[in-house]
Amino acid sequence: MTSATARMASAVVAAAALALTGACDSGGDGGTPETTRPPASDSSGSTPASGSPSVSVSPTPTGTAPEDPEEAEQEIRQAWRAFFDPESSLEERSAVVESGEQNALMIDNLFLDPLGSRLRADVTSVSYTTSEDATVTYTLTRDGRRLDTGGPGAAVVQDDTWKIALDTVCSLTRHAEDAPEAPSCE
Repeated sequence: MTSATARMASAVVAAAALALTGACDSGGDGGTPETTRPPASDSSGSTPASGSPSVSVSPTPTGTAPEDPEEAEQEIRQAWRAFFDPESSLEERSAVVESGEQNALMIDNLFLDPLGSRLRADVTSVSYTTSEDATVTYTLTRDGRRLDTGGPGAAVVQDDTWKIALDTVCSLTRHAEDAPEAPSCE
């Protein structure tokens, strides 16, 4: 074998190794999930005849949802209803906000404010980022007119209860005339 042929053979082997490495990549480099899926199986559970052995893949728990997502969503929606209900007391509102008791003055100012008192929210969706954190998409209105919320809200588990995230309440103060953020918002 000549040295040119040996180099060509080495290049072919290296290219094949790179191709195989790319096929086994976990997708951490931004690859799409389609490039990292195992081959589809037929109705018998075996992979198509490709010369490759069949590999059993177990799903990996992600930890991105609470144990009972439907119950958690109901609790989150109830917290948002209580917070924006014009009939709710300060104690009821504080109870549904993360660290609400410590931030009761801000919550009270928000709903005593002439503009803040007319805020209403309708939760449109809930998705979980962890088992104790959720992104809450909602429509914020005042007097029936939609306001720009500046982004989705959040809910967190505190004392085994889903509550509106303090950061979300802090961001709502911008929709009031005179409801400054609490020092804990920073």
